[in-house]
Amino acid sequence: MTRERLSRHDAANCNRPHMHTAEPTPQAHFPSWWRLAALAYTAVGVVCVASSAAFPESEAAMLAAIAGALPWSLALLTLDLAPGVAQTALILLAGGWALNAAFLWWLARRRSASRSDSRDD
Repeated sequence: MTRERLSRHDAANCNRPHMHTAEPTPQAHFPSWWRLAALAYTAVGVVCVASSAAFPESEAAMLAAIAGALPWSLALLTLDLAPGVAQTALILLAGGWALNAAFLWWLARRRSASRSDSRDD
């Protein structure tokens, strides 16, 4: 193929020395939005569950913990009002937050992996 038929981009690549160096990407220094969301959700979850454990009388802390643990917190509807229900509810809420946070972290990792794969092409 002659040089005239090559596009400008291909011609510029032909003139470059072929040296395999890792070029730093500007996005490598900043976390993706998915990572920021996962980090924020994890931090808020720890605060909500810890405040619910520390202040069991606080309705606001409990409502925030229930809302953040959705859809898993719907399992609270199956609990009987028996002694020890508060500890069981707290375990359910902590588990719900953990599952949701794990899902967000999985999405963040998957998103960053697909982005790095598309940059390699």
